[in-house]
Amino acid sequence: MIKFIKLFSVRLLMLFNVLVALLFIACCLAPRMHPQDWWFTGFLGLFFPYLFVFIFLFFILWLFIRPSLSLFSLFVLVAGVIPFSVHYSFHMNTDFDVEKHESLRVMSWNVRHFVPFDEYFFNENKVENQRLVFDELKKYNPDIICFQEFISIPSLGKSNPISYLKHELGYKYVQFSGEDIYNGGERTGIAIFSRLPIVDKGEISFPVSTEGSAESTAFVDVKYQDDTLRIYSVHLQSFGFGNREYKVIDELNNDAGYDKTESIHLLKKMRNTFYWHGVQSDFISSEIKKSPHPVILAGDLNDVPNSYAYATLKGGMKDGFLEKGSGIGSTFTSATSSILRLLPTLRIDYIFSDKMFTPLQFIKAGEGISDHAFLISDYSFRNTNK
Repeated sequence: MIKFIKLFSVRLLMLFNVLVALLFIACCLAPRMHPQDWWFTGFLGLFFPYLFVFIFLFFILWLFIRPSLSLFSLFVLVAGVIPFSVHYSFHMNTDFDVEKHESLRVMSWNVRHFVPFDEYFFNENKVENQRLVFDELKKYNPDIICFQEFISIPSLGKSNPISYLKHELGYKYVQFSGEDIYNGGERTGIAIFSRLPIVDKGEISFPVSTEGSAESTAFVDVKYQDDTLRIYSVHLQSFGFGNREYKVIDELNNDAGYDKTESIHLLKKMRNTFYWHGVQSDFISSEIKKSPHPVILAGDLNDVPNSYAYATLKGGMKDGFLEKGSGIGSTFTSATSSILRLLPTLRIDYIFSDKMFTPLQFIKAGEGISDHAFLISDYSFRNTNK
């Protein structure tokens, strides 16, 4: 009887191992599967780091129970090495040198309309959070800033972020693709501020989404040394979670609060957003390929590294975090969901660069000012086409 129980336990454990391995392999394939056809791949990308840990634990467990069976988990882990490599940067955590040394410094930041992290709505009478943002800009002194969820507020006069950045911080060159949100002159959207001369600029509107409109992508061509560089600032479709969706997420671990209808609504909303991420990333990728100049793309993709959107937009470019960052590099902390706030793997903001750019150093900082950390990457540049 004891022998039968042991055999049954081993087979049951192996069955679980195989099921987790199949999910893990599907996760590994997610970046190659367009969510327009394979809608569930968006969810798979979210679970990849956790499934990797489970497979690793299976590997360790089999070493003690039946070493021969550990080879199965080992082979599965090997299959996930490349997908894992976009999640974790193995560089040592070195101090970021705030002083620039003949390099190009690019910042990307979703500033959440300058709404404080612990609040929900913008209040024109409270501009303390703007000052915190501006303090970081003064400290790091980037040459180019790519903002997402930027807001202009003409009624604030000199405190209007655009006016302050131009006249007080010296960012004379601006491209802002904002739209009027209150029919009163206040506009929100993508903004690029540059100390380098802008010789051309434009915006790229996404195809209309059933889940609401995404911010139009902005781009600028700037003069740097003897070359012209193109900088894109992008923000893919937000999930648009409100109190209804966050309530469902926070009650997932509470059986008494489980509501099947609300959970289905949440999943459909996420499925549709992943679909539009695929459409929008294809759209921007095709635009990038037309660029006559070396490219840097910065922004909030609202998607993790093991996703179709990340793989499509990164393409053959370098990820600043992977080149010079360290650790997991989570960039988003939910201000409204206690469950999402605990997840350490939500790296959804990026800076990508053409191969002509050599990343010199990278930093992720500014947590607690917005719900997104800001990213800064320093580059040297050499035009290999000359």
